[in-house]
Amino acid sequence: MVLSGFPRLPLRAVLFADGVFARLEGKTAQGVLRHSTVLESVAVVDRLHPSGSTASVVPGTDVPVVRSLEEALPYRPEALVVAMTESDHVEVVGGEVRHAPRPPGDLPAFWWEQIATAVRNGLHVISCLHLPLRHTEFADKTAHGQQLVDVRRPHDELPKYSGRLRRTRARLVHVAGSDCVVGKRTVALQLHREARARGIDAGYIGTGQTCLLAGCTEGAIIDRTPVFQAAGLVEHLVLRADPRHDLLIIKGQASVLHPAFGGLATAILQGSQPDAVVFVHDPRRTHRYHWEHVPVGEPRSEIRTVEELGGAPVVAVATRGRDSVARLRPLGLPVVDVLDGGGTAELMDVLGPVLNP
Repeated sequence: MVLSGFPRLPLRAVLFADGVFARLEGKTAQGVLRHSTVLESVAVVDRLHPSGSTASVVPGTDVPVVRSLEEALPYRPEALVVAMTESDHVEVVGGEVRHAPRPPGDLPAFWWEQIATAVRNGLHVISCLHLPLRHTEFADKTAHGQQLVDVRRPHDELPKYSGRLRRTRARLVHVAGSDCVVGKRTVALQLHREARARGIDAGYIGTGQTCLLAGCTEGAIIDRTPVFQAAGLVEHLVLRADPRHDLLIIKGQASVLHPAFGGLATAILQGSQPDAVVFVHDPRRTHRYHWEHVPVGEPRSEIRTVEELGGAPVVAVATRGRDSVARLRPLGLPVVDVLDGGGTAELMDVLGPVLNP
């Protein structure tokens, strides 16, 4: 896996999420903080965060939020995690924080400075940037044993999809959704945690950067894979994990109806060959994340499409907030918020028949 080259895990890590920790663009930092088993978050760098703690963004945590890596050094970190990409960049205009994506490799000066500070102080740098740090000046400045890890590198193996191979042990739950950044990964990792708490031998197949940084059984950055090879890679990852677990959980990317990412989402869905699907939807969102001119699909229609493409039933819907839960009840499926009380346990109960067919 992406951090398998380290002799000891978890690593004490500072999460770099400048300007975005409390925003949707901060999803990687939030996910690592909430779920990672391979990174111990000791501080978050975000110059715009109004509080000195992570508690207001990720309830149940109380990690310091600081303005620079220098301020975090007293917490004895071992690594700086650049928990955002160039496209997550924001800027302040007229007192308002606005999304201002940059092309790959176009890093603000402050970002360069923070990475340089990490290298200079002997920290490993684990980067979600599109820019490969191992191909920059920093590669010549690392000391012996100091690592630059480019999380978003392509997977080493790109096998062709067969469609003939079948799991021999594990049942598989796929978490699909109606858009990007709608909560699929949170649902998947909450399910994984609940399954293990119940004594179920559960594994997790990671498909994106946050999944790999949270720790997973198998994983790859699927959006770095040519679409025509993505289903084969997912099939390969699932089959490698199958002999080790009774339950596997995998999340899709974006939405099967997304004009930009639908092909990728469909490849993950069909490559995983699920036994059941959980569908994640935010009824408050009318247009797609960062595609404000493109409407989100109607959930009933998309659920039917997911079932047809995946060959498995959608058994439940997950969302965020009690008002959203109430609004989605007319879909006629169990609806839960996995971060509200017993929501994850309720969802796990719904999946019971999947585990014991």
